[in-house]
Amino acid sequence: EEGESPQNKMILTSVSKTSISTDCSLFPSISSSSTAILLQEECCCSNDKNVDIRKLANNLKELACKMNHHLLEHLQKEEESCMPLVHQHLNKEEINELMGNIMGRRSSDTMGQILNLAVQTLPVEERREMVQYMKQAMVGTFFERWLGHWSVALPDGCDRPRKRSMDGNDLWSKNNVHVICDTSSEDGSEEKADKIKDDTLASMGYECFTQGGKSIKTQADLEKLIRAVATNATLTASQKNCTIQGLRDSVFKNNANRKRKVTELTTGSSSVPFNQRHCTSGSRVTAPVGTNDALHPTSSSCRNRTTAPNLYYKETAEGNVVLVHDSNDSLSAAINTSADNSVPLFSASELAPTFHDGANGAVLGCPHYARSCKVRHPSSGRLYTCRLCCEQEREMPLRDQDSPLDRFKVEEVLCMRCGTLQPSSNRCVNSKCGKPFASYVCKICNLFDDGQHKSIYHCPFCNVCRSGLGLGIDFRHCMRCNACVSLKDNNHVCITQRLQGNCPICHESMFESTEPLRGLKCGHVMHLSCFNLYMRSQTYTCPLCKKSVDDMKEYFSQLDAAIRMQPMPPAYANVTSKIHCQDCGKLGEVNYHFVGCKCTFCGSYNTRELERRPQNN
Repeated sequence: EEGESPQNKMILTSVSKTSISTDCSLFPSISSSSTAILLQEECCCSNDKNVDIRKLANNLKELACKMNHHLLEHLQKEEESCMPLVHQHLNKEEINELMGNIMGRRSSDTMGQILNLAVQTLPVEERREMVQYMKQAMVGTFFERWLGHWSVALPDGCDRPRKRSMDGNDLWSKNNVHVICDTSSEDGSEEKADKIKDDTLASMGYECFTQGGKSIKTQADLEKLIRAVATNATLTASQKNCTIQGLRDSVFKNNANRKRKVTELTTGSSSVPFNQRHCTSGSRVTAPVGTNDALHPTSSSCRNRTTAPNLYYKETAEGNVVLVHDSNDSLSAAINTSADNSVPLFSASELAPTFHDGANGAVLGCPHYARSCKVRHPSSGRLYTCRLCCEQEREMPLRDQDSPLDRFKVEEVLCMRCGTLQPSSNRCVNSKCGKPFASYVCKICNLFDDGQHKSIYHCPFCNVCRSGLGLGIDFRHCMRCNACVSLKDNNHVCITQRLQGNCPICHESMFESTEPLRGLKCGHVMHLSCFNLYMRSQTYTCPLCKKSVDDMKEYFSQLDAAIRMQPMPPAYANVTSKIHCQDCGKLGEVNYHFVGCKCTFCGSYNTRELERRPQNN
């Protein structure tokens, strides 16, 4: 065999393997000896492979050592040469701004990795100094709140933007540079949904409940319409879902507007919140985890809250999740009736699953999010599919007034598949279920979403989840505005805390709004639906600063053509106007024209006439 070529050795080996496989049953002794020879040859081949792997590992180790040496040398030069120049030529505000621009493109995962690295490698004093510098650069944001949540939650569970759908295709993303954030789960516009709802109700003979007609004043009216829509065989599943959601949204908005008007007209009237009312019945409802006071709902609600979950898991002081109640085990249910392990009770509607696709019933969730769990209200203990469902429930007529659901304080969730009440996590703790609640889970916001065509990321500076691929991918966080801005917005204008106020049109909060926002050229923001409504009034100036809302060059060129075609009469040929341009802020003197006065500095017609006088004077 030593004189044989490698090709002949390979042929001989294959022939010997074939002969052993065919004659194994006839000659067991020969086959065993031949197998030993083959094993010896394979060991020699494996030894050669091990040598190659060792060489590759040594080369990789050598490259890693060189890279490590180069990185340490670079960091040393940066500390000795670069940092003194930064402190010499930049003041404190410019350094903080520079650091804010760098950190504004870092995702929640990256920030968690940086802090983990600092905890593991830096001494305590240097670690505190680093965090203090970060806080100074991010002053005005909610970064400090995120630090408090990050110390409790796992940092790797907060930033999981889904970039591809189930079939492997790239997901859509908003390319409009003016859309800042959009956490809404609806695919269509509000006008489209309202039109579908009105057309569907009109076709069913309920024209009086369409827009501009009779309003839904009682819960019975709403339930009657929902039952009529759900049982209508002529409607598709999407039409049923859109109509039912349109009805609920209409009731929600109408009641919200009505309550706001009543509050403005009356003074001193206040309603007792739900969590402060006392229960007169004997139903036992436990306080949420982390509180010592027992809940006392209203008597009507108490009579309905008589059903315990199928399973109840609690988290111990050591961090272990243990089973404290099993509805199928009568002995367990009898043992866990003490004050410490008391089981919360819910109504049948709270424990019933809800569906994201409405009457179709194929996807668990609610009209806002697709998910397979319900969150437990941290104050009242009620179960809601999401916090937006809680807001709609609060505005329903003839309902108990529950307090707003604080997403950061949610500690327990209910699996809608198996009915297990458990600490908030990304999947069910029941071993018989064990399925994840959603593809995206934020352990800080307690947000669960399984939408296939929506990407979500958690911003550590807003400390809420936003719609998009993530910071540094398609968005960045502006520390001065305290808002996530599209990377494609090259003409961004900073306005301090511009999302902390209310929309100038509808006066609703914008920072945690689920509706898309529209950024104007001047830097101010309003709801996209409010912007579309505002532009219908033929107004192109910002309602706050009176600057042009967008690039108006095409409109201004039409005004130039109108002025050329309509010269002023001789009596006004020498009249001039002193104007103030509301776009560039400069003063100037131009010839008067009834169409408009054009700024000589920026070419804008968005001017205000201060004084008019003949040219001779």
